[in-house]
Amino acid sequence: MTDHPEVPDDREVIEPYARPGEPAMAHLAPLMLALVEAGNRVTYVNENFGFRPAPHGWSAWLEEPIDFELVTRRFVLPPSIELDPAGDVILDHANQAEVFGGDAARRLHDSR
Repeated sequence: MTDHPEVPDDREVIEPYARPGEPAMAHLAPLMLALVEAGNRVTYVNENFGFRPAPHGWSAWLEEPIDFELVTRRFVLPPSIELDPAGDVILDHANQAEVFGGDAARRLHDSR
């Protein structure tokens, strides 16, 4: 169970921010790990769970499309995290971070 009474199941709660002293994207590590454990691959492996600084914040890239069903089945996300299955991206508005799935990455690459 979670500490959140509105969550009646055993999904993991993702907090809106990392704890003090942790890397900026540490709160998203469980989400990234779950996607990798399910068979996806991080494009740029590093100590920040695949996140790299970008002009607008932080970006992480995955090789395969994001499994949004897995994300919603395993996690409770704060309102600041938006799931965009059509765009194959997860947007963390509070931290200016984006997780791009493989379909999003291919669209961005093809548009250049």
